[in-house]
Amino acid sequence: MNLRQSLFHKYLSVLSAMVCGTLLLASMAQIALSVYQQRQRTDELLVAESRLATVQIQSFLSSIVASMNWVLDYDQPGAQLKLGEVRDEGHRLLRKTPSLTQLRYVDAHACVLLELSRIQVDRSLSCGDTPLSPQERSLLAQAHRDKVAYGPVLFRDGSVPYVEVAVAARGRGGALMAQIDLRQIHATITGVRVGSTGYAYIVDRDWQLVAHPDNSLVLRHMDLRQSSAVAAALGSAKTPLLTRDIDTRYVLSAAATVPGPNWWVFVHLPVQEALQPILTSLWVTLLVILLAMLVAIAASYYLAQRMTKPILAVRTGAARMGAGDLQARISVTTGDEVELLAQEFNRMAATLGESHAQLEEKVRQRTQALEQAGEQVRTQAGELASVNAELSVRLDELALRKDEAERASAAKTRFLAAASHDLLQPMHAVGLMVGILRQNIRYPDVSRIVMKVESAVQGMEALFASLLDISKLDSQSIKVDVQPVEMASLLGFIDLNYQPIALEKKIALRIARSRYVVRTDPAILERIVGNLVSNAIRYTRSGKVLVGCRRKGDMVHLLVYDTGIGIPKQCQEHIFDEFYQVDSAADAHGKGLGLGLSIVHRSAALLGHALYVQSTPGAGSVFGIALPLVRHAASRKALQLVADVVHDALQGAFIVIVDDDHNAIEATEQLFQMAGSHVVTGASTESVLHLLESHLRVPDLIVTDLRLRPGDSGLQLIAALRADSEQLIPALIVTGEGHPPGQEMLPQNCRLVRKPVGPERLLELCAQMLSAPAAAQNLNPVSPPRSPPGCAS
Repeated sequence: MNLRQSLFHKYLSVLSAMVCGTLLLASMAQIALSVYQQRQRTDELLVAESRLATVQIQSFLSSIVASMNWVLDYDQPGAQLKLGEVRDEGHRLLRKTPSLTQLRYVDAHACVLLELSRIQVDRSLSCGDTPLSPQERSLLAQAHRDKVAYGPVLFRDGSVPYVEVAVAARGRGGALMAQIDLRQIHATITGVRVGSTGYAYIVDRDWQLVAHPDNSLVLRHMDLRQSSAVAAALGSAKTPLLTRDIDTRYVLSAAATVPGPNWWVFVHLPVQEALQPILTSLWVTLLVILLAMLVAIAASYYLAQRMTKPILAVRTGAARMGAGDLQARISVTTGDEVELLAQEFNRMAATLGESHAQLEEKVRQRTQALEQAGEQVRTQAGELASVNAELSVRLDELALRKDEAERASAAKTRFLAAASHDLLQPMHAVGLMVGILRQNIRYPDVSRIVMKVESAVQGMEALFASLLDISKLDSQSIKVDVQPVEMASLLGFIDLNYQPIALEKKIALRIARSRYVVRTDPAILERIVGNLVSNAIRYTRSGKVLVGCRRKGDMVHLLVYDTGIGIPKQCQEHIFDEFYQVDSAADAHGKGLGLGLSIVHRSAALLGHALYVQSTPGAGSVFGIALPLVRHAASRKALQLVADVVHDALQGAFIVIVDDDHNAIEATEQLFQMAGSHVVTGASTESVLHLLESHLRVPDLIVTDLRLRPGDSGLQLIAALRADSEQLIPALIVTGEGHPPGQEMLPQNCRLVRKPVGPERLLELCAQMLSAPAAAQNLNPVSPPRSPPGCAS
């Protein structure tokens, strides 16, 4: 017994010391490696975030400088300075770039010739009107030397940071100076996230804080020359350092420079957060070491017992065998004489119990096979349950996405219907102003340019109107406006809009002249033909595209030929399906959504026009649409006769114009004054009634918008003027509403027309209203018509 206790204590001490020492060494190495890796990851993260912020800021400034160079393209060497084009391009730049607040063009003598501002009136100046400050002259000189120069960061009203940028022109020594609002850079810096408490800020070349998540620090205009982080940057530190930030906390800091303005971007991460994973790992490691040591001691205790037990096992087994228990076995694996002795005892008992042992083995094998089969069945059942659960989740997600898509489509339709008035109002005013400009031009060259502008405006109006109408196909709320359409005007629109695309692709686009007049909806037809011509150009590598009309009986077939890649026979019956694309065409010419021909097919079906296609792969295609013929186009003599009738009807007429849009009022007033009419304008019912008190004459015609100021409408205006004059004054209502009231809902002797309306069309409608016999009827007694529901604003 004393021998057993001696062996047990010896084995226990040796095993415990060996295992615990190994655990301690491995844990210390793991902690050191974790500290190094965590610091390396933190350094890489800080450097990456600082460089990313630098790239974003540089991209923001570079895009503005590139746009300014576009404006300066009008100042070319050896050419006359196009100051008007510089102004127009400057306006587009201000609209496109919200961060630009002011633009100034400066000539080679440092004279400000043009000043554009987002909040002030544009000014064309002479040399000496607005002298440059010494700082601005220095910035201008640097721009002529380096092409681009950045000034210091300043604060407008003490709170809004901005910087002035000068870009030198390649022409006669001029330059463009711009003021850039830096609040977007503040948003970029605020968006930098390093961990949960990390942050970033920007210091300009004068070491002034210009952007920080805490804006109150920026408003102090802090000078950070004495900051330890800034001092490290001045020392050209390339790797993150342990330093103190503005509020004296210890942080890991990384810095990067912004080329051009020479700003510094600093990214800080508090040391407490940076070391938190290391501290957590240290405590976990210590806990694991403690538990491992306890387990090691327990294992050592167990192994020590295992070393002393073999002798007792041999003694006990021999006693059992001697008592007649032939199934007993002595299990000793010490590799010494004790093991040999145990084997002899086991061999003696094995001979006697061999038959019984074989039977036990067969039972065990069969039991194991059954257990494996049951385990396989349980595994397959679990996999099937997992697949069913995943399928259920996917079905729920699909239903949710479908519901979201349906809600988004309905919201889009409601938005277009609600926004159509506000979007069509300025387009209507632009169309009228261009018409007035064309009538006032006397120089042929300028007149041709204005006619092209007017044609482009008409194309823009038609495209926008067609967009609003086509968008209603999904909601099945589009109203078809069938009217006579001159094919010459439609084909001219196609030629104007798609000839540049064909020229760019080096394809001949030929438009055959046509004098036919068909009956259809012009906006929807223009969208159909535009889609067909666009597809023909897109899928034609070389050759030509021909658009023309051919008469067959009472129908006019508008045909679009191309020499493109063609459509296989098996695909022709599917090309009008939604989202369908021919594989070869998609691979060769860029993949779209496959909706163009689907919209064409649905629009043609809405109009009741037959649509057909013929195509040969490799030879080209022809798309055709059959349109009902009305008549040939009117002769110039007939058009001149209509113009004379309109002029006679409007000459000397007293017309009241009411609209809540100032541009539309001004354009309409000039149009009718040029026609010889006497005009009174106003923005509301109250203002018009006040103006008419100084006139003895009753108005001959009312031209009004349907929606006026809140609480007022065109229908209320018509009722008030008729009640005041006790006469049934004819009225023309011009509206951009998506769902205006029908003609049956309007008061007597009223007519409604949708915006935009061209100047000729507007004058013709007014002449018709003035010539109508109902214009002289009296109202006695006065009974103002009641506004239909939903028409008054």
